[in-house]
Amino acid sequence: MKLILNADDFGLTEAVNLGIVECFRAGIVKSTTIMMNQPGTEHAIELYHMGQVPEVGLHFTVTSGKPVLPAEYVSSLVDDSGYFLDKSVLRNKTDVNPAEVSAELYAQYQAAIDAGLKINHLDSHHFGGVFAPLKQAFTQVANEIGLPIRRIDNIIAGQEGLEVATPTRFDMRFFAEGVSLDRFQELLLEHKTSCPDGIIEFMCHPSNAVTKELTQLSGYSAERVEELTILTDPELKAWLDEKQIQCVGFDDLNN
Repeated sequence: MKLILNADDFGLTEAVNLGIVECFRAGIVKSTTIMMNQPGTEHAIELYHMGQVPEVGLHFTVTSGKPVLPAEYVSSLVDDSGYFLDKSVLRNKTDVNPAEVSAELYAQYQAAIDAGLKINHLDSHHFGGVFAPLKQAFTQVANEIGLPIRRIDNIIAGQEGLEVATPTRFDMRFFAEGVSLDRFQELLLEHKTSCPDGIIEFMCHPSNAVTKELTQLSGYSAERVEELTILTDPELKAWLDEKQIQCVGFDDLNN
């Protein structure tokens, strides 16, 4: 079995960025996705160009911060102050303009390319791109860009119309109360038993510290440090080798 551990939220804060770099060095995490509209984005880009992050995808963001495009171009996605709508609002919105979703996704992708990043896959922050108001537009643009993406059937069943590669499975249970070494190993063995030849993706959200900036931006903070401890543990790396679980990145789907 092959395992993709994708570190979401690259670019959120410097502490998050440095935590992700530590995970890459430990050899288990081999993939990350960058947010192009956050306080730590420029720092993340610097780390990439320093060779600290070999593989990077785009973490399409429509539930945090401001759009890359002028707010008036994406009016169905933002509030009166020009900030993206909260995820709880966006998920239930009935008048999202698909053309605005497509335009903002292309703008974030182009911003990453312009920054010199070799983007190798796509996913979305808070799964925004795969909730009903955005899923069709997200799927269409993913097809047009032509890169692998995280599976889009974890919120709403089905991947109809998707023409690009995805992992065999996506598991989002290594999160919140699911963050423990024992639980993670249990989940991995569950997949290895039922899908021994598959490529299984787990998301992770490491940070090397709980900072004031992080707590202001995310309700998920202390657990990020717990994740870092687990994902940089040499014993976990040895266990994965013993169980013949190969850690790969999304480049594996591009080959």
